[in-house]
Formats: sequence, structure tokens, C-alpha cells
Amino acid sequence: MAERAGLAAFAITDHMDIRSVHDMCRLAAGSRVRFFPGVEISTVHRGNEHHLLLYGYDPDDGVLSSFLRDACLSAWSRAGACLDMFRRMGFDVGVDDVSGWGFSVPTGVTLLNALLRRNGDHPALRPYLVGEKAASPYVNFYRDFAVGDVGEIVRETLPGLVETMRLLKGRGLLVLAHPGDAPRDFLEILVREGLDGLEVYSTHHRPEQELRLSGLATSLGLMASAGSDFHGERIKPHVAFGRCSGMPDERLVRELARLAGSR
Repeated sequence: MAERAGLAAFAITDHMDIRSVHDMCRLAAGSRVRFFPGVEISTVHRGNEHHLLLYGYDPDDGVLSSFLRDACLSAWSRAGACLDMFRRMGFDVGVDDVSGWGFSVPTGVTLLNALLRRNGDHPALRPYLVGEKAASPYVNFYRDFAVGDVGEIVRETLPGLVETMRLLKGRGLLVLAHPGDAPRDFLEILVREGLDGLEVYSTHHRPEQELRLSGLATSLGLMASAGSDFHGERIKPHVAFGRCSGMPDERLVRELARLAGSR
């Protein structure tokens, strides 16, 4: 897919999960496309959820692996409370419906799939199957359910953004994912904690946001990254693989190449 898209290099940033990286490194070794390790980490700061990207890490980094495992186990320890909330909404759902899924934090995908196992005819799910939200059911379900009270249960368990940065600083390049309208003073705090870059170009952003973020990256001495946030046709059918409105900084690619060459 990367070759067909004409990419020179790319990274996969699975959410809270690096199990695919060794396979990708092996596959990329016989490809014209350069592959760099990546991961997206769910964190919280002052009650708000923020996603942190780590690029160019060592796939065998035990500190990173242990951190992700513990964070995911913590999030899934609250799965029962999430299911209780759905049961109060009238859904028939149990722990067995999500068993074995604790490799990442609960998402719209895992929660909707769990509900569909025994609630396919539930009127509250109908819009996601055949209604106006069926074109992108998982994203719409996440926006409607996982961002609200259900999401709050999970957010209570997430690691702190600053604490995560302090743990992972120097283990790769730290980039704030789809920061949107993040204020400058907030970004200045993260710069002092070792932030390396901003995801300026993202399908989450409007053109005016990208223009502002590009200026902030320059003035704060941060590298600009680009991410399509491609999730596959079933989850985000409107997002094409490798399609971004801008290019990452050459400095970012050079730094990733340097990290790869040092191992």
C-alpha cells in the first residue's frame, strides 16, 4: 500500500500497541519504502485526553513495552464499569464480550463490536448499521458514546501526559498528535518537558488550524509531522492511506534515520 501510494517512508502508530513493529521492519526490509517504528499513546492532562506519538524507538525497549502493558491493563480494569453503564442503557453485554481484547484501551471499535454480539436489533444501534451514521459506524459510535461518560471511566485510568513524556524522553521522538487548537502556553509546557514535534498535517485539522500549527512549530523550534490517521476502510472510509495535506519536516525524517542507524 505504501509503495502504491508513492511514499518514500512511513510509520504505523497503532494505539497503545507495538506488537506489529517487528513484522513491519521485516517486511519493509524487502521494500522500496522506509519504515520507522511508531506508537500513539493515550494520556491525560488536567482532565483532558491528549494523544502522544513516539517515533523511532527501539522495538525491543523493555521500558516502553512494560509501560504500554501496564497502561492497557489499567484501562481494561475499568471495563466492567463501562459495561455496567451500557447495561443501564438497556444493552445485553457482559465481560465475555470483551475478553481477550485488552491489548489497547477500549475504543469505539471494541465497544460497538461487543454490543453488536447480542444487540444487533437494538434501536439505539440501528443508525450505526443502516442509518445516517452507517458510513463510518465506529467513529460515529466513539463520538457519541466513548467521548462522554463511558470515556470518562477510561480516562480515569490513563497515564499523565507530562509523566509519560518524562518516562519516554530520549527513547524516540515525542510528537503531540492532532493538537488542533492547543494554546501556545500549553505547548510551551510540553516543550520544556522534551516535546520534539507537532502533528501539523492531519485529517483531524482544518486548513486554518494547520497554518496556525505550522507557525507555532516554527516559533517553538518543533518539528512538523504529518499523519493521515488512516484506520482502514471499515473504520474511516473517508480517510485514504498516506494522504496528507502537507509534508513532514526533513529534519524529522533525518532524525528518524539517525535513530534507526544508531541501533
